[in-house]
Amino acid sequence: MYQLRDSRWSNFKSTGSMNDHYEYRKCRNECTKQTKMAKAHYFNENLNNNISNPRNFWRTISNIQAPPVHSQPAVVKVNNQTLQHPLDVANAFNDYFVGCATTLIAKLGNDMQSERPHAGQAPTTVQSPCITQEFSFRPVPVSVVTKLLRKQKMKYQSGPDQIPAMLLKISAPAIANPVATLINESLATGYIPKLWKTARVVPIHKSGDSTLVSNYRPISLLPVMSKVLEKCVYTQLRDYYQYWNYLTPDQSGFRPNHSTTTALLKVCNDIQAGMEQGNLTGAIFLDFAKAFDTVDHGILLEKLKNSGIGDRTLTWFQSYVSDRSQYVSISGSSSLPLPVTCGVPQGSVLGPLLFIIFINDLPNVCKASTVHMYADDTVIYTSKPNLPQLEAVLQEQFTEVEKWIKNNKLFLNTDKTVTMLFGTAPKLHKLQNPHLCVGTISNGTLTTVTSLKYLGMWLDPNLSFGPHIEKLSSKLYPKLGALYRNKSCLSPAVRKQIVQQMLMPAIDYGDVVYAAAPQTHLHKLTTLYNSFCRFALQCNYMTHHCDMLKQLNWPSLESRRTLHLSSLVFKSISGKLPPYLNRLLPQQLPHPITSDPGPAPYLQYHNTKRQWLGPHFPTEHHNYGITSQTPSNLPPVLSHSKFPVNIPQYRMHL
Repeated sequence: MYQLRDSRWSNFKSTGSMNDHYEYRKCRNECTKQTKMAKAHYFNENLNNNISNPRNFWRTISNIQAPPVHSQPAVVKVNNQTLQHPLDVANAFNDYFVGCATTLIAKLGNDMQSERPHAGQAPTTVQSPCITQEFSFRPVPVSVVTKLLRKQKMKYQSGPDQIPAMLLKISAPAIANPVATLINESLATGYIPKLWKTARVVPIHKSGDSTLVSNYRPISLLPVMSKVLEKCVYTQLRDYYQYWNYLTPDQSGFRPNHSTTTALLKVCNDIQAGMEQGNLTGAIFLDFAKAFDTVDHGILLEKLKNSGIGDRTLTWFQSYVSDRSQYVSISGSSSLPLPVTCGVPQGSVLGPLLFIIFINDLPNVCKASTVHMYADDTVIYTSKPNLPQLEAVLQEQFTEVEKWIKNNKLFLNTDKTVTMLFGTAPKLHKLQNPHLCVGTISNGTLTTVTSLKYLGMWLDPNLSFGPHIEKLSSKLYPKLGALYRNKSCLSPAVRKQIVQQMLMPAIDYGDVVYAAAPQTHLHKLTTLYNSFCRFALQCNYMTHHCDMLKQLNWPSLESRRTLHLSSLVFKSISGKLPPYLNRLLPQQLPHPITSDPGPAPYLQYHNTKRQWLGPHFPTEHHNYGITSQTPSNLPPVLSHSKFPVNIPQYRMHL
């Protein structure tokens, strides 16, 4: 048919006859129709066959929306030179990735050297709690190694040792004993094989010009055996710090029962509490430059020692961070390996834990303000009755933080470090200049912003979350439009799954935080949610949302937020929330929750000033307004053990 179309076009070009043009258009339209039908049939069949295979399912969805893009570059430009040979390209990427941290240290090191301690000397801000027992490694049993080997995922790529995870997984019963011997020998002698400290780096394109190395991020692939070793060490080190309660409660990153949502709840709750007391709240959002990549190994080892790590065990950590190297692999060509002299290892198991240990004492320098961290995302804030007092406290605290940063050989990006002033609309309206004036050590002034993306959520001075909902809508509507353009390729079951697993998580994220936003803002999300329902059902605009929800068996958006808030309270009762949230929620209910099935209370929170279902929880128990009145439309629930299992059933009755 395509040949016939081309033939008709040739006839028309040679004769110029309108009849020939008509025949060409008829044939062209038929080709277009058949192509669309074939495409729809192919993708529809592919999606239905892989609906239980998430990896292939979402890969197909990505191919429908946009053709696959090869992330590995063939050509790059460096210093006005175009490099095409794979080996030259690989070397250029490796030079850039390794040089990012070393260049930053060299650039800022000279003018700060006199103000910093020497490498290996702990800064004066390091303070350890009273730990009476020194940490030392315990022998790793064979059963633990067997379990770790069997948990390896087949999709893991091999590292520099070229040993695939699949091979280790399949042969786990046979090799567990010798692998355990290797691991225990490493822990006993404090030695790690050099190959286990070598990373194979694959550049992945982020955005922008694909010929610039700066538009790529490195993905480090370590040997699977080294990750098994690190998991054994990680478990013992994590348990040790948890037992002694060493890690600061102001750190929410890389910790069990913590998340970005809990961090947002903590920060927004404190800001809202200041608003209700009639205060202004000033916040400084720090932006560290290459924080993970510029960790000084000497200071890190000293902090490990101060946290109770014994000298013999410290030898192992010294071997772990030293003599590391990496190379870049592109199109089968590998660059020359380069040494990595600073930073925690990327792609490692221990790296995140070592970083939060390194930054653990930052809150100690902020005596008059609150600090909260999610890994290196750090915010400093405090509340005061007026702007001059607020600026004075923030200036003092920020100066101390800058000193801590210099002493610990980290680097603050003052251009991206910003301040924000929070308060009620009447309070801010009374100010002639609602800006914070906070200076830096280098005689600069931090920029004050009126909206900021913090941990994936846009904050505004009144905590109305209007900018967040606007950004969310502008992000999701184009995605929905792209799906509409390819609706012929999607069956009803596939459309429903796409909405539930691709679109709804963006709305659900942090909904317990913005649940107290004004109804004018929340209504925009409801409209967006209704559009999702129309796409899933392919119904017209006049269909009532209640009919759509009933047909899809989905709850309303308000019911989803209520469920998520109820889950948050349930986690608090179960002890599965951070301490900074547990103390804001009641730990005793009118009806005790036991392991036996029985009726549980229906929790309702009433706030006379503002229906703050998200961040703000009163600190006094008598303000909670908890009642044991269960709505008549709810099923009989819910025991402590049954609640998570029955959530889908419970949700439908909200």
